Amino acid sequence: MNTPEPTYTVNDILDKFESSYIPNLSPRTQKDYAYHVKTLRQWFGQRMANDLKAKDFREFMEVKRGKIQRNRQMAVLSCAFGEAVGRWYMMERNPCRDVKRHPSRPRTRYISDTEFHAFKVLLQTRVRLAMELALLIGQRQGDILQLQWTKVDRVAGVIRIQQSKTGKRLAIGITPAITEVLDRCAALTPEGPNVIRKRNGGAYTPEGFRAMWQRVMSKWVASGQERFSFHDIRGKCASDCPTIELAYELLGHTSIAMTRRI
Repeated sequence: MNTPEPTYTVNDILDKFESSYIPNLSPRTQKDYAYHVKTLRQWFGQRMANDLKAKDFREFMEVKRGKIQRNRQMAVLSCAFGEAVGRWYMMERNPCRDVKRHPSRPRTRYISDTEFHAFKVLLQTRVRLAMELALLIGQRQGDILQLQWTKVDRVAGVIRIQQSKTGKRLAIGITPAITEVLDRCAALTPEGPNVIRKRNGGAYTPEGFRAMWQRVMSKWVASGQERFSFHDIRGKCASDCPTIELAYELLGHTSIAMTRRI
């Protein structure tokens, strides 16, 4: 007598994904994936995974706003289904591979020096220092906020960073300009383990820092100026580097082709 093959819902696969796959990712990526998984459960959790076809994702993907967000969520689901097919043997095939993604383009917003300095003076001191440090070392907002003094090696003259998104390790040379910003960060009271820290000495959460940034940015836009994101500072850092090779090394991209896009 043949034993029937077990059947699994999308929730079953996402349960396995959250327990076996996501914990191996960087903390930032874990948080992003967990957020996307919550949405995916709402849309597809009760569906039988092997019954899904590409057309079943039409309504999910056809949105007027948030198209790139949908791309990311579909990428997470495709990753989970890929593991379910090739590693956990819970599915026969991955239907997400046949779903067309929305076209995306890299950010092209360049912040001029005039804009950078005009916006910077509107910020409170701690956010201003984060902005200045980001321009000098070219790292993402999360890595700026997580940077601790133990990673600042003044004897060796480097800042040691392990990027939260890629896991790549960098040793960024401390220039006189970086030293000047670090000295102003060190002078902040109270002391704390983080280079950029709150008024109580604790670390900023990404959400809290983003809220402060957006409050000032909203006033900036209301005054007739063009919006830009904190991440656009990373693009400015790359664009202002004297050579593409230096930008590639500083930003820690996975390929120089990515640096060229920026």
